[in-house]
Amino acid sequence: MDMSQHFRLILLFFLLANFSAFSQNKEELQQKKEQLQKEIERTNNLLEDAKKEKVESVNTLRTLQRKIENRTQVIQTIEIELSIYSSRINQLKSQIDSTQINIENKKNEIEILKKDYSKMISYAYYNRNSYSRLAFVFSAQSFYQAYKRLTYLQEYSSFRRMQVEQINLVEKQLQDELFLFKTQKALIALEKNQKSKNLSQSLSEQELLAIEKVQQNNLVSSLKRKEKQLRSELNDKQAKAKALNAKIRKIIEEEIRLAKEKSKKSGNVNYEMTPEQQLLADNFTQNKGKLPWPVERGVILESFGIQKHPVLRGIETFNNGIKLSTENASFVRAVFEGKVSRIISIPGAGKAIIINHGDYFTVYSNLSDVLVKAGETVELKQNLGVVITNKKTKESITELQIWKGDEKLNPSDWLFKAY
Repeated sequence: MDMSQHFRLILLFFLLANFSAFSQNKEELQQKKEQLQKEIERTNNLLEDAKKEKVESVNTLRTLQRKIENRTQVIQTIEIELSIYSSRINQLKSQIDSTQINIENKKNEIEILKKDYSKMISYAYYNRNSYSRLAFVFSAQSFYQAYKRLTYLQEYSSFRRMQVEQINLVEKQLQDELFLFKTQKALIALEKNQKSKNLSQSLSEQELLAIEKVQQNNLVSSLKRKEKQLRSELNDKQAKAKALNAKIRKIIEEEIRLAKEKSKKSGNVNYEMTPEQQLLADNFTQNKGKLPWPVERGVILESFGIQKHPVLRGIETFNNGIKLSTENASFVRAVFEGKVSRIISIPGAGKAIIINHGDYFTVYSNLSDVLVKAGETVELKQNLGVVITNKKTKESITELQIWKGDEKLNPSDWLFKAY
């Protein structure tokens, strides 16, 4: 491999390294888009089921709103990608302009070198006779002058060789610049092509978003005509949620009290977990943001904390956890290994399971059938029960709560990629 080929490989490496870093950024955005598109597909399936059953409910509206939120995020992600593409294209254009200047400079340099060399060749041709060169040396008036003339002839010959080498070097540099120019042109063509595809995708997503917003407005208008019914349903749900949350808090407080009593009996003044419980709690803590979802396929309908009602103006509710919509007859599964503390029932709201994970507790509610029993040790992703399917609306909604001691935590912070 000659020096020029080696240089081109190094040049290509740096170009691709720069492009690779850019590609990595694009890949992260692409993964986010794919994740959002998967959730859009899940929400779409739920909405199609609601459409078949001719269901117009608050949960249907929330599902549609979730779809709109995800679609908006997809468009925003595409806009970021377009911005990156534009920046990359401008950067390449600047590099191409610089390369073109270098190419012109090298061409001019070669032309000047060749003209100078041509003059030297012409001069050498007319003075090619060895007798003339000897006469030039021996016609000197002194030995010193003869030595200087001989040195001059030798240096002149050496300079001619250097001129040839310089011409060859600059020509190789020119070839390297031309190679760089072609590579940059190829990269910019690729970036423009990708940008064009993203622009097309952005327009398609915006058209779908416009349609979904019209559907949202129509559904809101339809539900507003059922305000009395919605208020009655909301009051019923809040009463059941209040009863469930009171039981959950009481059970968790009881678990903590019993643990403290056990700790005191063993000689500890303050509540301390057993080594096994401490290890389980530490592992749970370390898995924040990595826990699997409690359903295999689901969509978050209601987030943790204060929620504004999507139809009833001025009405707010508070969620101790997150509510997920899933497919009919779906299983709820454990998000982490642990021990079943209690199984509780709420009239009209099904059953709930509380699992202990050291000083953490997870709660899974709105279940019809339960597949575990109190005191049982469960594994990660083990099926715990079946989500209730509402006979009227055909919707399957479950709730996940996470507690640390008597403190409620936001499950979205703990689940894997929960937006």
